[in-house]
Parts: sequence; structure tokens; C-alpha cells
Amino acid sequence: MGNCTWKLRAVRRDEDTYFQVRSFVNEHTCPLEEIHRRHRQASAVTIGEVIAPRLQQQDGRLMRPKDIIADMKSMYGIQIMYSKTHAALDYALSLAYGTHEETFQLLPSFGYILEQQNPGTITDLQCNEDDTFLYFFMSIGASLRGFRTCMHPVITVDGTHLKGRFRDCLKGALGHIDELVFISDRHASIEAGISKVFPYATHTICCWHFAENVKKRFHRKDVAVIMDKAARAYTEFQYNQHMEELRNLH
Repeated sequence: MGNCTWKLRAVRRDEDTYFQVRSFVNEHTCPLEEIHRRHRQASAVTIGEVIAPRLQQQDGRLMRPKDIIADMKSMYGIQIMYSKTHAALDYALSLAYGTHEETFQLLPSFGYILEQQNPGTITDLQCNEDDTFLYFFMSIGASLRGFRTCMHPVITVDGTHLKGRFRDCLKGALGHIDELVFISDRHASIEAGISKVFPYATHTICCWHFAENVKKRFHRKDVAVIMDKAARAYTEFQYNQHMEELRNLH
């Protein structure tokens, strides 16, 4: 870097895979504060190879870009750019779990095992005319049985921002479902959108957002707590008890 005198020169020997060191000056004259943050040698591939064995964190989650930045700083004393961590993470994932092409090739086997180990499970893999991936559908047997016997058709809108290229997929995937219910924070734009796209559906409010709105608007945490209990009551008797508590509050 700059006028630093440190250098190492080596050549690869023709007869094997070893390198022969021809010259080496083990003296740095550059100050630490001049270390460049891009670090050409710390490429995304190199970083990916370093983090691949530690992709799975102790708490069970995968490493995130900020984890990679912190690791490289603590282990090697270098500051890498945030943009480089994404490429490094992609490469590490391919080392640990295979490339996208390899994992797609496993889909038929995955579907077969899924059906064998989960009675009632349905899987379907569809490909284009050139034998490239098109769709993969799966529905777990236990979920199917539970949905048919215990559940009402409900869609919980939780951070689902339909602003991308496939914004109409939700309606197309659902089709027409009688007694369809949406649960959201009842934002005005969501309410307007649901009434326009799903005029036959019932739109209700998420009990958590409901309680948070009460705390923010009326500054009554005690009311919010009881309202949340009423919303989560499993029996009519429990619900009536909590509603009576609300009526007795001043």
C-alpha cells in the first residue's frame, strides 16, 4: 500500500502445486490508519470460505451482513464494506448447502420424501418446456387436515407489501374463498385495498395492533391488557369475563 516496503514475491513451480518464495521483506512502513477498507485480498469468495463453517449461529439463525462485518473486524482487524458481505454470504451458502442449480435438482426427491414422511401431504413440481423450473407446490397433510376441521379461511397481513412485480399474485393464488377473513392493523390504505380487491371478505384488526393503538391514543395500558385478553379468549365465558372487566374500568 502506497510506499510501504513490505513485499512477498513467489512463483509457482511447474512440477507441483507449491509456490517458491523468491523475495520477502518483512517490514511494514505504512501506518495502521491507512489500511484501505476495500481490502482487495479480502474478496467475497475469500470471506465466504472463512464464514462458511460458522453460518449457523449459536442461537440457530444464519449469519447476517452485520455479523460478517463484526467477525472480520474481530478476527482479522479489517473493515469490509456492507455491499461485499452479501456476495460473501451467497458464496458461503453455496458452499454449505449447494448452489441454486444443485438444490433445484433435489426438489423431486424432496417432494417424494415429504409425502412419505407426512401422510396426506401433496407436492407438485412443474417445469417449462426446456425442463427448467416453473413451479413447486406443497401442502403439508397435517395443515390440510387442521384447516378443514378447525380453521376458518384467514389471511394475516404481516409485513406483506404487495408493491413488487407480482403484486397481483395474492388474489390469483387465493381465487374466491367463501367467508374469507383478513387480519391487519386496519390501516386506511389496506382497508381500501381489501374492500376493492376482495369485496366479499371480512376485514378485522390484529389484536396486538388494536392494543397498541389503545395505548398510544388513550394512554391506557390497563385497558389494552384486558382488551388483548378478551381478543384471545378461547371460550365465550372467558370473553364475557374480560368484557365485564372493561365495563368496570373508569
